Amino acid sequence: MTTVLFICTGNVCRSPMAEGLFRHLTKDRGEFRILSAGVGAVSGMRPSGHAINAMQELGIDISQQRSRALTTGLIREADLVFGMTQGHVDSIALMHPEAIEKTFLLRHFEEGVPRYERDVADPIGAPLEVYRVCRDQIHRAIKTMLKHIDSDAADSGANPSGGTPSTPTVAIGSDHAGFELK
Repeated sequence: MTTVLFICTGNVCRSPMAEGLFRHLTKDRGEFRILSAGVGAVSGMRPSGHAINAMQELGIDISQQRSRALTTGLIREADLVFGMTQGHVDSIALMHPEAIEKTFLLRHFEEGVPRYERDVADPIGAPLEVYRVCRDQIHRAIKTMLKHIDSDAADSGANPSGGTPSTPTVAIGSDHAGFELK
């Protein structure tokens, strides 16, 4: 079973929606354990009311989820870690360098989206319509990510996390000469 961990800041808006959407989209597959956490979360909080409402519009109930702080244990348990923003990915790389190979920006696999537009903005405090936009971005990203996971599993014949890690490229200096940095 592959453990997938979604990360945002407070674990009350974006990552609970991602957890709910991923669970909904993979409910018949039985091959995933889905978790979410926040880099600055206070444990035990309910998802925001607008996050709950936006998800209910799709028939997905996240009202029973509770926030949790990101821990070393959660990082160790996870086979795949997805951050909502590059800042979340960078925080994980800084705090848990051993997790770099399994950590991605949620919208990493979306084609046609410029790199600088791949963050999922935090909707906290915004009206329901902003939560819908956020939810829909997350939904598209998860569908794309699942296609990638399925493609990797088929190509490698290995687990959905992609089998062996790729060889990292290191670009030192301020000019990265076109290397895409993670």
